[in-house]
Amino acid sequence: MSERMPLVLGLDIGGTSTRAAFLSAKGELLGLARGGGANINSSPGDLPRQLGAVIATAQAQVREHLAAGTVAEVVACVAGVAGSGAAAGDRITELLRGALSYAGIAAPAEIVPDPVIAFAAGSAQPEGSVLLAGTGAASFRIEGFAEAARADALGWLLGDVGGGIWIALEGLRAGAASLDGRATPTALAPAAAQFAADHLGESTGDPLQDLIRVVHGTRPAELGSFARTVARLARGGEASEPDPTAAEIVARAAGGLLTSLAAVSPRPASTVVLAGSVLTKDGPVRSTVRDHLVHQGLTTLDAAEPVVGAVCLAAHRAGWDQPDPRALSAAVDAMETRAAPATRPAAPPPSSRKRPPAALALDHYRPEDHDRLYEICVRTGDSGDDATSKYREPELLGHIYLGAYLALEPEHALVLRDPDGVAQGYCVATAETARFEQRCETEWWPALRERYPMPRPEEDSPDAALIRKIHQPGGTNPALLQDFPAHLHIDLLPVAQGGGNGKRLLLAVLDELHADGAPGVHLGVGGRNARAIGFYEHVGLRTVIHHPWGLTMGTALPLH
Repeated sequence: MSERMPLVLGLDIGGTSTRAAFLSAKGELLGLARGGGANINSSPGDLPRQLGAVIATAQAQVREHLAAGTVAEVVACVAGVAGSGAAAGDRITELLRGALSYAGIAAPAEIVPDPVIAFAAGSAQPEGSVLLAGTGAASFRIEGFAEAARADALGWLLGDVGGGIWIALEGLRAGAASLDGRATPTALAPAAAQFAADHLGESTGDPLQDLIRVVHGTRPAELGSFARTVARLARGGEASEPDPTAAEIVARAAGGLLTSLAAVSPRPASTVVLAGSVLTKDGPVRSTVRDHLVHQGLTTLDAAEPVVGAVCLAAHRAGWDQPDPRALSAAVDAMETRAAPATRPAAPPPSSRKRPPAALALDHYRPEDHDRLYEICVRTGDSGDDATSKYREPELLGHIYLGAYLALEPEHALVLRDPDGVAQGYCVATAETARFEQRCETEWWPALRERYPMPRPEEDSPDAALIRKIHQPGGTNPALLQDFPAHLHIDLLPVAQGGGNGKRLLLAVLDELHADGAPGVHLGVGGRNARAIGFYEHVGLRTVIHHPWGLTMGTALPLH
């Protein structure tokens, strides 16, 4: 008779990515997987199947840890889901049930709102408070790992005092008031003018008019990046004194957050979990809030990744001893580090490349391919060569040149698989570049801009250059899109190069783009990647534009 090992499952379901984690009763992390987003409002595709595939990938890792004859049995599941309010509850429940059914899991499942997940990702105790300041701001009292009261969370028009958007708008308002003489001089004035000029690309000649155009033409979440400028000026540095106006805004932000916390916990519980980038990343708001809470004799803890909170809550629902979120967060980091591209062997040198014994299989993208395709992206990211060693965070390349396609248009993502089913190359594409770039502005870049703040002007590392692309991706020249509105990216590991594999992959994607009505397609290729340029020319693409970095190549569709 098979021995059964009880497990719990934690899920973090977001718009751009999803993570699943399995935990044993002994507190051991046995499986961890990540895939594309599964937001019911913005993520495309068969979401129950896609989420189920992420769970199944983590299940496969669990099986590697089980002794012969042992069967895993999931006894509880908790899912943290962005936007899991009452209006969307039924649809999210349906999504979760379908995903668990796909993975063969029949355990009780619970959908938990973000603040409770954030609290459990910081505290092992069931009572306390959460103070959150990221793009928005709110506070929550938690009782029995459930939300008992909340304050603020009203959005930028009515509240979110102390959040990134609030700080940014206060800074821009102060800069504008200084520019037109309504307020004393402040370093926020030239900073606001520069912020507007950077966003416009071309100034009107009047910084106030530039500000008006930017503020009224930019989504609030994107304006939030100015909060970092306010914080920097408030803190000052070796070359400058703290700016009094910026410091006053920061003080009001911290005061607003503490007022919000007092509204839900007049006598604060001994533990306050800090969540959101404004409070978990070093800065004057965080230091002011923490100093005040510590002075009151309270314990402050930083929230870990949401999947940590989800799996901790699942353990609680199963009646197990509560895991230490910090220890579990370290285990998550260790498991992801072991799976990261930087730890995997680099591609062999050209002299040792082996051709596949047979043609690789052409297949559509599956959510479980997500991490593998990110690996391929970085291993081919230096004009076809391995770029892993160039970047401190190799995933940045995937975030910029791959992830949005997998999240927004997975139907146009094809892969080449070896006999073991492992992806060795991929091609991603969109039939409407202009529309795709608009979707990225609303559905892809905002979360990454929150995760990766704009580097300081003096930072010149390769990582900084990629992060600037996240904040300022630019747009494709409309003149190019008149004839070539579609575009694609294709990356092949050495084992997939030759044997007709790349040509089959490219032609299949071109056929799909033509079927979607695209009259032409373009792509970019680095000038040092002579092999790729020759390949594209052989297939039938021609050079359309020469750049300092390489070429834009294109062709009309159908390709004859």
